Amino acid sequence: MKTKFTLATLLLSLFFSVLVNAQGVSINDDGADPDASAMMDIQSTEKGFLLPRMNIVEMYSIGNPAVGLIVYCTTLNSFYYYNGSIWEKIVAGEDDDWTIDGNDMYSNNSGLIGIGTTTVVPTHKLTIENSANDNLLRLIGTGSYGEYAKINFGDGDYAYIQEFWDDKLVMSASSGLALTSNFNIEVVSGYGNIQMYTASGGVSIKDDPSAGDPSAILDVKSSTKGLLIPRMSTEQIAAIPNPADGLQAYNTSDGYLYIFVQSANVWKQVSYGTAVIILPIPGCGDPLIDSRDGQSYNTVQINNQCWMAENLNYGTMVNTGANQYNNSYVEKYCYNNNTAYCDNLGGLYQWNEMMDYTTTPGGQGICPDGWHVPTDAEWYTMENFLDPTVYSGSTSWRGNVVGQKLKSTATGGSYNCQ
Repeated sequence: MKTKFTLATLLLSLFFSVLVNAQGVSINDDGADPDASAMMDIQSTEKGFLLPRMNIVEMYSIGNPAVGLIVYCTTLNSFYYYNGSIWEKIVAGEDDDWTIDGNDMYSNNSGLIGIGTTTVVPTHKLTIENSANDNLLRLIGTGSYGEYAKINFGDGDYAYIQEFWDDKLVMSASSGLALTSNFNIEVVSGYGNIQMYTASGGVSIKDDPSAGDPSAILDVKSSTKGLLIPRMSTEQIAAIPNPADGLQAYNTSDGYLYIFVQSANVWKQVSYGTAVIILPIPGCGDPLIDSRDGQSYNTVQINNQCWMAENLNYGTMVNTGANQYNNSYVEKYCYNNNTAYCDNLGGLYQWNEMMDYTTTPGGQGICPDGWHVPTDAEWYTMENFLDPTVYSGSTSWRGNVVGQKLKSTATGGSYNCQ
């Protein structure tokens, strides 16, 4: 009974002290009062203070931990406190696991490092995880010469990186490799070759994701672009050392494709057919503004030539009874000596005046800048395209329907500058 009474008296005394004095609780071995600033003052010269001890799973299993709650994590051998959202490690003094040097940060830690591993211990030298179990990246490997390093992106499978030979990198994956980018993808070899090897398949370069034709080792397909092979002059082609049989090049000297025939030891020209695809001439079809007087002329493309679709009307009118002379200005005739006819049908010029008193065929003459008086050969090219009965070398009246096809919808009118 004495023992029970003494214990009850002690408990009553402690309870009375806390409630009445409202100073604090003192736990010590010398009977000293608690420090005035402390709610609880623990003192001893022989023993320490032992916080709750638990592993990392137990620590994270605490329901609704209070802000400031402290435990000792036996898994990580560190004190942790809850800051209201996560468990923070309590570090004694400066944390020397990481060193910051300018914008660089590195660690001499001999153990494992985890990034995003909030509920599990890092499993490798560097483990990157996410609490939602996505966007994972894990690097695994010894790093020794010839060994594979495995990269895992969270789907359970691995891609592999290997130093195949000294400083030669090999990447492999069971389902293939893909390089994607919204910008350029560059493959650069400063010294050696760039080789592509496929044991049974083929290589395709396309503007759609479809597979290449199974019969082709290289399938190039596009609906907007062509294939550009090496372009060089005759001298450059001839200087290629030891050309392979079937080697191809475009000869910029004559505009033909050439293939090397090893049995004959010659480059052979590839013959072209007569069919052509005529491209629109940039700007042809748009009005031409003569910078000399601001007059506007319609233009038209015929085959691969661009012509003025209206007669030129430039210069000062002179009476049809007078000659046009080589002076400081361009002279023109107007039908019936009436400028209204020039405005509607264009001016009339003597040959020398039209050629600006030069004799070079195809010269600019009195045409606007960038244009010239067409040669007979240029007239023939246009006429023969419109009327195949026009033959080269013919003079005077020639052709059957070319004039009808060239006639203006207004009275008069023809092409006189190209």
